[in-house]
Amino acid sequence: MRDTLSPKIEPFAASDTAKAEALHAMGSFYVRQGFPKQGLSLLLAAHKFTIPSLELNRAIAHAYILAGVPQKALAMLDALAPTLEDDVMRRAAGQLRARALMALGHVREAQAAFADSTALRSKPIRQFNVIGHKP
Repeated sequence: MRDTLSPKIEPFAASDTAKAEALHAMGSFYVRQGFPKQGLSLLLAAHKFTIPSLELNRAIAHAYILAGVPQKALAMLDALAPTLEDDVMRRAAGQLRARALMALGHVREAQAAFADSTALRSKPIRQFNVIGHKP
């Protein structure tokens, strides 16, 4: 029986964000443990709860590849391409593109995509100053 007397509770953005983060974490865990289809369903649910982030979109593309649907991964990576801001993001997306192309059997295109992604310069995570060495 449905309670019609109590006020309707409206979820607010913080709860949706928390749900999306939890679903993203669980979906990524399932994918890493070898259950890409179950992980993909959780990641797609997370996609509905929040504004899609680059990490979430990359996780979904990776899950698509592992679930055997590389065409959808390529479509998602094509949609992400204009939003990639730096070389590190472009490098990761290029490597995912190479994996999707390889899964489709396009070996030459996959090799070219991987070569393009590795040609991008990336900044080192940490730069050390060596005493007595002038750059």
